[in-house]
Amino acid sequence: MEQNVTFTGSFMQSFTSIGPLLDIAALFSAIAVYSGPFLGTVMLISFLAAFTTVYVIWSLSKHFQSNGGYYLFAGKILGKSVGVSVSFLYVIYALLVVPNVALFVSFFILHFFALNSELSFILSYAVPFLFIFGVTGIVSQGLGRSIKYTISAGAIELIFISILDVLFLTHAVSFSFPILPTTNLETYSVFSGVVFGILAFAGMGSPVFLSEDTKKGVVTIPRALKYSYLVTGIVLVISAFSMMAFLGVNGILTYSSNPFYVNDSIRVSFGVWAYFMFAVLAVLSSMNLSVAYSNALLNAIRRMSKDGILPKKVQNNSHLILVFVASEAVVITLANTFLGNFLGFVVIAAIVSFSFMAIHIIVGVSLIKLSMKLKEAVKLLAASASVLILTVTIAFSFIADSSPGNPTRISIIAFLTAVVISASIAYLGSTSSKSWYGKINILNNLDSTESDR
Repeated sequence: MEQNVTFTGSFMQSFTSIGPLLDIAALFSAIAVYSGPFLGTVMLISFLAAFTTVYVIWSLSKHFQSNGGYYLFAGKILGKSVGVSVSFLYVIYALLVVPNVALFVSFFILHFFALNSELSFILSYAVPFLFIFGVTGIVSQGLGRSIKYTISAGAIELIFISILDVLFLTHAVSFSFPILPTTNLETYSVFSGVVFGILAFAGMGSPVFLSEDTKKGVVTIPRALKYSYLVTGIVLVISAFSMMAFLGVNGILTYSSNPFYVNDSIRVSFGVWAYFMFAVLAVLSSMNLSVAYSNALLNAIRRMSKDGILPKKVQNNSHLILVFVASEAVVITLANTFLGNFLGFVVIAAIVSFSFMAIHIIVGVSLIKLSMKLKEAVKLLAASASVLILTVTIAFSFIADSSPGNPTRISIIAFLTAVVISASIAYLGSTSSKSWYGKINILNNLDSTESDR
């Protein structure tokens, strides 16, 4: 297999999968809905919580190499059935990522141009579909070209965020805002925000799905993960506090009810050119994230086929791309019809976040078992901390989001449904479809390479 991915490509695969500028343009608004003036606190907590998660992936990527990624880790350590469950749960939530981003891009563009209601209705469907086709066009050119796009576009994104933070800080309204919650209600609101804050780091492990295509993957990928985590985390925390300083406490409260308040403030404070660049590069960030996530997802599906989890014909690239586009189109149509652009974005984002945390809890348990076997105390401690943090976050978020009328209540139901479906496939396969289940061989390429020597 040709190894097209270098350290720079692996770093940018992680960086653009996180989509920092999209987080600033979109995810910050979702966090503000729940956490208001604690936006900076939420991002700081999310950054620190993400450390243990990335440490788990960093550690396991040194021992295992396969484009199967997370399901490889779980399958090799916790058993085949767990690996199969994780593979399907990952596919379910990863298929939601691009439609989720496309819905926000549609909402963002329609607000930017302030079109009439009839035209807006048509474009609310047309824009997400055009976005999907654009992503597919890049991904279908092959991993080598996709990675070149990712590196160039990611560099542009990083430079613009740095400029934007400088503008925010030099035009700050106030540097005084709350840091710690003082009531139970504020505490719940912070944890609800952390669900979305952790989602900001959801794509950081995506280089592991390109491990077979990465030069010296067991060295390159852990190194790329480390630097991507540090750079992206610092950028997002600085951006959150910079935005709060730029808007001020009253502005943040307005932002909580109006997700486009930041956009309007940029136009008023910095002019139309900055407003236009912010819009264009937010869409670019959306495209970057979607391309990186799609490459990871498609690689994982191909690996599932090689490992026997999916039929061999799935490896046919043209068929796979067609199924990918059709699946994304169905999700966009359903979400847009029943929820609309923005609410659809919020609900799907929560499903993705819950699924991401659930998978990383399983992966964390995998490292706990491995570190106990290898008697590595530091890894055991980090993995245990990761599992604890993610479990507590999900629990608090379920409590905060399960109230009647809360839109993310739908997300909880959808997430639990995805978990049941994934677990049921593995269970029924092991008990009722033993001919299929028996042929599954979740392969660690490092083991096969060593055995070939």
